[in-house]
Amino acid sequence: MPELTSLSDLTETPHVEVFDDGGDPRAVRLHLEADERIPEHRHPESHVVFHLLSGSLELSLDGEPYELEAGDLVRFDGDREVAPHALKESTAVVVFASEPEP
Repeated sequence: MPELTSLSDLTETPHVEVFDDGGDPRAVRLHLEADERIPEHRHPESHVVFHLLSGSLELSLDGEPYELEAGDLVRFDGDREVAPHALKESTAVVVFASEPEP
């Protein structure tokens, strides 16, 4: 049986796990108010897919800014320094997949 959830039911901010089991891949709903920032950080040993659902934000990867609008998707290596900054109130789903073992 598939696991089903609704993003509108996830109300914690700035982020909340979409599924409670902590399985792989891991999905997080990120909600930022206008001008809210998440400090630079990494997600080592992960591949990351960032899907901006609403709003607009600047996603900094290793200090290089990328301006995203609703509907944009970005895939990057979790070893990169990432720092989202909401230009408007924004909601995204971020998926983290573990790197395969050699």
